[in-house]
Amino acid sequence: MFIQEVLRNLLVWFYVLLSVPIMGLIAILIRKKYLARLWCEWLLKVLGIRIVIVGNNLPPKGQRYVFMSNHQSQLDIPVLEVLLKDYDIRFLAKKSLFKIPFFGWGISALGYIPVEREDPKEGLRSLLACLSAVQSGVSLVIFPEGTRSRTGELLPFKKGGMLIPLKAQVSVCPLAIYGTRDILPKGSLWFSLKKREVCVYVGSLIETKGMTLRDKEKLSQMVREEISRGLEYCERGEKPWEKS
Repeated sequence: MFIQEVLRNLLVWFYVLLSVPIMGLIAILIRKKYLARLWCEWLLKVLGIRIVIVGNNLPPKGQRYVFMSNHQSQLDIPVLEVLLKDYDIRFLAKKSLFKIPFFGWGISALGYIPVEREDPKEGLRSLLACLSAVQSGVSLVIFPEGTRSRTGELLPFKKGGMLIPLKAQVSVCPLAIYGTRDILPKGSLWFSLKKREVCVYVGSLIETKGMTLRDKEKLSQMVREEISRGLEYCERGEKPWEKS
């Protein structure tokens, strides 16, 4: 088992180092979002990771949503790219990531939205960019904690992200991811592959029609309750699980 883990780690880093420059350049040239999904699918296959879906069904396709998830690992992004492959999603990402050669150029070309939390003016620009993206017809994925949790416990939510679905009047789909922290915890570059199953709980859809910006605390609490419920559900390991 340990030898297999070592081999998979070597293989995945070879894959990352080889593919990121290539995919980054291709993304700049053709600007097709499916490239991100393909890269993430191949990454999960190399790692041997399986996604299981519990809770509710994913929302109806062909509509705009703001998906809100807890954040435990860098692996959350590939998992959500694959899980939400039937939705035209865009992620919010730290502005510093866009400066990384090839990788940053690629995610910029694919429509990922830079976020700068320290500068209020930049924060406003990010909010306006998010609203523009939703109004253009795409869905967004937001991590309301704003950073990865080292312990797996939910961190306090940033309220700024709640303004997007309230302003755009689109539904929020809460998601709880469980298992990625065990595979790749914050600060680690080693994939621990003793458990290669990631549980994603799909929470009840939250309608924002009729809500105003003054309801951001209420919306934040509703999302938090759904994600907390999902983490508890996945931790209990209840079955049957619906395979993705």
